[in-house]
Amino acid sequence: MTPFRKIFVLVFTLLTLTLPSCGPKKKIAKAMIQSASGSSLTGEATFEESGDEVKMTLTVKGATPGTHAVHLHENGDCSASDATSAGGHWNPTHESHGKRAGDGAFHSGDIANLEVGADGTGKIEVSASDWTIGGAPETDVIGKAVIIHASADDFVSQPSGNAGAREGCGVVSQTE
Repeated sequence: MTPFRKIFVLVFTLLTLTLPSCGPKKKIAKAMIQSASGSSLTGEATFEESGDEVKMTLTVKGATPGTHAVHLHENGDCSASDATSAGGHWNPTHESHGKRAGDGAFHSGDIANLEVGADGTGKIEVSASDWTIGGAPETDVIGKAVIIHASADDFVSQPSGNAGAREGCGVVSQTE
């Protein structure tokens, strides 16, 4: 092999190894859910930004079987034993409370109801085009609190869906 060819192969190899890492990194955030209000619920919410959407995957264990509302609350603060330190629903657009998957208005923090099985575990995945990870303050999920409530969200009652006590709370933090 000629010296020129060796240099070409070396440069090509280095470019091939380094170029994929030059692209934009995938943005990921997580919230570790801790129990609140005397519950034994724990879990994890992972947020992954891809294109124009953020996908949240929430898994819980130790929850009471049944339907539980899930919301993003405005303050990333789970210090109160009943998680009231997380404040109200995250609502930077000042909309009425509602159902994200419906046709009407909803808060940025309105997510969905989570079904928990007889074994105390549940999982939900939601994609949202009005969320970002590290974006503008009115879309950024970082620093918000993921709240799992004791009851289902009725998607009608104002301002928060009559979802009951806050049984789980976790602060969303960027990981990548």
